[in-house]
Amino acid sequence: MFLKRDGILSVILNLLYMGINFSALTLFSLLADEIRSATEVAPSTIQWAAISYSSGIFLAFFAGHSRYSEEHPKATVLIAASLAAIPQFLIPLTPLLPLHARSVSLVGLRLLQGLVMMAVPIFSAQVGGLFRSARPLALGIILSGIFLGGFIGSSAGPALSNSIGWAWTYIIFGILMLIMAVLWVAATPENTLPRHAQQARAGEERYHSAVWKDPFTWVWGMTFFPAIWIIFTLAPLINFVVGTQIAEGGAIASRVLEASYMTWSVAIGAIAYLTARATQQTPRSLFKSFASVQASCFIISLGGVMLLYISKDIYSLIIALIFMAVIQGTAPTFWSMQSTAYPEEVRTKAGYALGLLSNSAALIGPITTLTLTPPGSPMLWILIMILTGFGAILTAFSLKVKMPVEKAFKRS
Repeated sequence: MFLKRDGILSVILNLLYMGINFSALTLFSLLADEIRSATEVAPSTIQWAAISYSSGIFLAFFAGHSRYSEEHPKATVLIAASLAAIPQFLIPLTPLLPLHARSVSLVGLRLLQGLVMMAVPIFSAQVGGLFRSARPLALGIILSGIFLGGFIGSSAGPALSNSIGWAWTYIIFGILMLIMAVLWVAATPENTLPRHAQQARAGEERYHSAVWKDPFTWVWGMTFFPAIWIIFTLAPLINFVVGTQIAEGGAIASRVLEASYMTWSVAIGAIAYLTARATQQTPRSLFKSFASVQASCFIISLGGVMLLYISKDIYSLIIALIFMAVIQGTAPTFWSMQSTAYPEEVRTKAGYALGLLSNSAALIGPITTLTLTPPGSPMLWILIMILTGFGAILTAFSLKVKMPVEKAFKRS
């Protein structure tokens, strides 16, 4: 009962952390016109700042891939939150800088804000220690906070900006981010956090350095690569892309996609939990369950993209977007494997490795997509079909790869 209570508390705190941080981080795109007007930067600066933010998300997993993050999970979450919150106070000050320094400052500050994702592997390892078959449900709830935050930010941000100005809106959200960071550190029970690396047994400590050498890390890490590519490409582009395909459809598409991502994150997590609960609860049976649900998400999403390709009216567009957004359901299944496939003492390290591989798509996806597919071109949907198909095939192939935890048990 004590463990269950701590597990629920951890899920709530992690959800609040994600929701409040991402409600603030969406403000840059929502208030881009006001920011550009105040700072007098070129439109290209705003675009580079968006790319910089995606790059920061990739670098978050690189920065967190350290002994310090493994041994000090609370400090790492606090650092991640601070790196996201401090720019909230500095961005409103950029108009005071010399004109030539404003563009560099905005791009650099948005890079720092992307580092907020350093917390995700810690949340995943934490949940993995508290739950077993329910891991994907817990993670689905936590990760839905990204899109819940987007909804809150898009609802409250512009309204608040119209009332008190964009700068004070930024500052208020920054204060909320800092309060949430302190609350998370103060309220998270120590016994729910991942075990420190130095507590590992000697044999498992030797395996600690082999995470990157294990084929499973590379195969499973890349199963989420297509999903990250699609999510990070469509999130900023959906309004424009659909608007060129169906008049007046862009704004509706953006809201539908955001709501669908949030809903599917929890719904697929629940389905994966119910599926896993019926298994023998061994690492291999859980893996088969999670991977099967993940492959199904890719296949359903592929059907949605095919429908998007031929959509000519707003109703078929909405239905297609809802099904395409099932791609977000791969997030809770993917992150559940951090605690399922790896020995306990290397879970945090494995999480950063998996995140680094998969989130490399955030670094190259948007730029590559814009290069390969002209604005408004149906080639975008064809590219996404290829990516979803690749994700399904690679997820199915991963079932043939032996998990690190199985090798560890064999050695012991």
